[in-house]
Amino acid sequence: MLMIDLRNGNARLSLAEIVTGGRRYVSAPAAFAGFMAGLRLGPELLTEPGWQLPAGAAGRFAFFRTLMHGVIPRFYDAAHLERLGGRFALRLDGAGAGGGGIGDYTVIALNRRVLTLSGLPLDEDGAEPVIDAAIRADTFLALWNDLLADLAATTLTRIEAARAARPAA
Repeated sequence: MLMIDLRNGNARLSLAEIVTGGRRYVSAPAAFAGFMAGLRLGPELLTEPGWQLPAGAAGRFAFFRTLMHGVIPRFYDAAHLERLGGRFALRLDGAGAGGGGIGDYTVIALNRRVLTLSGLPLDEDGAEPVIDAAIRADTFLALWNDLLADLAATTLTRIEAARAARPAA
């Protein structure tokens, strides 16, 4: 079973709330909203096998690893990512206890598929990492709490409507 709130105390923030909050939540609100618009979430996300993995010593990082390397490639529209330029570099500030780029990801479109790489691309000089958006890890988790809770509620509503529409046996 998917635990939507890993610590039973994390907030839910919608994408609209994050974008409205501006740089308080994310370094580039419009770019981040554009990236998130490529998600195509369906009920099968709720049964994603990666949600069953134990967090282990990495704490919440296991959630982000599952999300970025398992969920995003499966549920992201490659054509949308290609329209964004073929890649999106995302930094999750505060992900992982040791830092060291552990919360850095580059989502790329390759042969009409989406892949997530660990780390960030470098600028033309190869000196500085390129970051399209940086978001606090707790804010990103709150966003996913909201997305998953909404998806679960929608899925349950559809199931109940389908049951009600079935003729009584």
